[in-house]
Amino acid sequence: MENNKKDPNSPANQEEKIISPAPSADEKPATAKKTQTNQSSTGKNKPHEQSKSTPTNQQGHRQSSSWWIRLGVLLSLVIAITATLGCYWLYLQLDKQDGSQAQLGKNISEQVKQNQSLKYEIQQVEMTSNKRLSTLEQQQLNDTKAYAKLAELQQSTKLLQERVNVIAQRSPNHWMASEAEYLVRMAGRKLWLENDPQTAMGLLQSADERISAMKDPALTALRKALADDINKVKTLKTTDITNTIFELDTVIDSLTLLPLNRANENFAKGSGTQPITNSIDDWQQNLARTWHDLTDGFITIRKRTTDLEPLLSPEQQWYLVENIRNKLLQAQLSLYRFDQTNYQQSIALADKWLQQYFDLTDPKTQQAIEALDKLAKVKIEKVTLNKFQASPLLQQLVTYGEIMPAEELAQ
Repeated sequence: MENNKKDPNSPANQEEKIISPAPSADEKPATAKKTQTNQSSTGKNKPHEQSKSTPTNQQGHRQSSSWWIRLGVLLSLVIAITATLGCYWLYLQLDKQDGSQAQLGKNISEQVKQNQSLKYEIQQVEMTSNKRLSTLEQQQLNDTKAYAKLAELQQSTKLLQERVNVIAQRSPNHWMASEAEYLVRMAGRKLWLENDPQTAMGLLQSADERISAMKDPALTALRKALADDINKVKTLKTTDITNTIFELDTVIDSLTLLPLNRANENFAKGSGTQPITNSIDDWQQNLARTWHDLTDGFITIRKRTTDLEPLLSPEQQWYLVENIRNKLLQAQLSLYRFDQTNYQQSIALADKWLQQYFDLTDPKTQQAIEALDKLAKVKIEKVTLNKFQASPLLQQLVTYGEIMPAEELAQ
């Protein structure tokens, strides 16, 4: 009971009034219910104190709730403005970032183009460098070959100079011996390659004159060998191949001018036929002669003892001339091969065709046949001399400056 009589204006009650939160509009029924509950809990003995304190509490609660509402609205407004500003700033940043990205993409594309252009230039430079490098390598290889060739030439020049120095120290007769050795070698070529013994004999005589001009008694054996070689060449019986070839060429060129053999159609007229006179008195005789000539010439029978061969067509004439030409060319080849059998067979067959198919009364045909008959008598003889006795002696003289004895050569 004593507790219920407390002063409503006491500090405790005032602190309770201040500390209690202000109820909102939705919480007023709950507050009223709570107030009633408190009133019921405090007792029924102080109705006047409750009636005095209720209006004051409600007024404080209203003031506190309005202040909190204003503060919340202000905070919400500040938050909304801040959010709006943040969104706008974020939009500006995104727009700026998009512009930066577009500019960056443009810069990247330009950089890519520049990189491609630079890459192409690098490839061109690389190709040029490779080409130049290959050129330099080839040039270096050529220089190496040239240096090697130059070294060989220098070595050959050195050896040649040494040989010239050695030769210069010899006697002047050495040059004449070298010339004689060269003449003997040329004589061998003329004799064995060109089958020309006359020129070969002249060359051997010239070599003997060079050796004789040296006036060296030690060269008697060499001069004797040269004399034996000259006598052997004189005794050789050889065929003049060159002159025979030229004669065959003349016959070949005349083949197209030879006339073919034709049948002789000119028969002699009968000698018993009398001519017709111009006298009128002889008209009966002239008429009889005319009738006789008409009846006798209507059917004529002539006898021929030889065979009548058919005429050749132009194509057959061409083949005939070419076959004869071919046989004469085979005869020329047989001359170069020293083949006597094939040579005579080719000449004989060509002569047979000329006599069979061409006009034998024509002078050109007769000349061609006479030339073939003369060529058919040519005998092809080979050179039996294989080497010269003077050749090894001349080689010793050129190499050693003198003719070495047989004992030293055997060693």
